[in-house]
Amino acid sequence: MDAPAHALTDAARRDVLRLIRSEGIGPITFHALLRHFGSASAAVAGAPELARRGGRSKPFRIAAAADAERELAAIARIGATAIMWGEPRYP
Repeated sequence: MDAPAHALTDAARRDVLRLIRSEGIGPITFHALLRHFGSASAAVAGAPELARRGGRSKPFRIAAAADAERELAAIARIGATAIMWGEPRYP
């Protein structure tokens, strides 16, 4: 899946991080969810219900927004920049 070439909002960056940090979501599932929902924000909102409808026996939990915010703040504190999938500078 090709990444759209535009800058992400802070909320979108947080949701990309939340999605990829969620239990059971690796690169393949991450991209499948983005294709299905169209954005990380929509995937964060819709993935738990999709998993439930798909027969997942235990509740699916997306990584907490507060955890993603703390991770992004830690990255900023050391002067680094997280380059997320979907941003022009992403490899």
